[in-house]
Amino acid sequence: MISCYSPLTCRITLIGAILLLMTGCQMTRFYHQAIIGQSRLLLDRESIQELIQAETSDPALKHRLHLVRAIIQFAQEAGLPAEGAYTTYVETGQPYVVWNVFAAPAHELKLLTSCFPIAGCVSYRGFFEKEMAREYAHSLEQEGYDVYMGGVTAYSTLGWFDDPLLDTFLFQPEQYLAALLFHELAHRLVYVKDDTRFNESLATSVEQYLLKAWLQQRGEEESFKRYLASEQRRDSVLHLIESTRVELRKLYGSGLPPAEINARKKRILQDLVSAYRELSSSWPEGREYGAWMSSPINNAKLETVADYNSWVPVMLRYLEMNGLAAFTVEMKRLASLKSSEREAALGAIRPSVPATIEF
Repeated sequence: MISCYSPLTCRITLIGAILLLMTGCQMTRFYHQAIIGQSRLLLDRESIQELIQAETSDPALKHRLHLVRAIIQFAQEAGLPAEGAYTTYVETGQPYVVWNVFAAPAHELKLLTSCFPIAGCVSYRGFFEKEMAREYAHSLEQEGYDVYMGGVTAYSTLGWFDDPLLDTFLFQPEQYLAALLFHELAHRLVYVKDDTRFNESLATSVEQYLLKAWLQQRGEEESFKRYLASEQRRDSVLHLIESTRVELRKLYGSGLPPAEINARKKRILQDLVSAYRELSSSWPEGREYGAWMSSPINNAKLETVADYNSWVPVMLRYLEMNGLAAFTVEMKRLASLKSSEREAALGAIRPSVPATIEF
């Protein structure tokens, strides 16, 4: 019998018991840290309302909490399911809340997937414990995979719990905070098990669409112009990355000996970094991808970018032309299709004029 002292602890305990019973020894440690990490976040939550009212609260924190409330209200009025979202706050004292590990075969542009009872299959594995993430990454490297590990400042439990605000992202520049909240709330709108590319492209599209409206409403044209400039730089980098992926895909299908493939792969990745340096030298400001390019690049790292952005132009164009309500209906329709049918339907939209988010 499972006993608990509140609906929240009961729900955590029940989900944890189900997960552990469904797995063998190999996954038990992973699920254990996930249950503990999520439980700590949920049990350490403080009410935003109480923090705002408390005389001892930091004024900077109060300002941010008021800002979040305004963003959430805007999102809800725009049509996102934001009821009960981000009404609490947790101070983690850490730069990241989760560490994600991605892996791909050394000679293939395809991310290794992990499957879970609730979220379905996703192209990464997330850890609350950094050292455990490193252990897992090392084990995959020993098996010959290309591996990439990155910190995450925010994530969504897809409505299973009332996600708290975290200090890992609360104090970002205002336009980026708004974008992040729109992105995470968009995951509540439509979510397809086993299709990271669809889910993240959808959330990014909604993020960009609502951020434009949010900044317009506030009369912050200059902030949006800076955001647009950043997005244009991002698109330029994504173009370089996509060109690199095309070259690598041809190389991996060439049938050359493994040693020759490895040598050419190394040169192609070096060319990517050189091309980025030349490109970024022409920018008057902004080096958002500098750190990404300066650390080792491999198939897994390249594919995280592809996974999160592939369908954004298509979805954003549809969203701009039809509005959020119609977009939601269409995305739910696509979500009900088989993966191959969904890909075909999105591909059929691709010839449309590219999206143009501008004032």
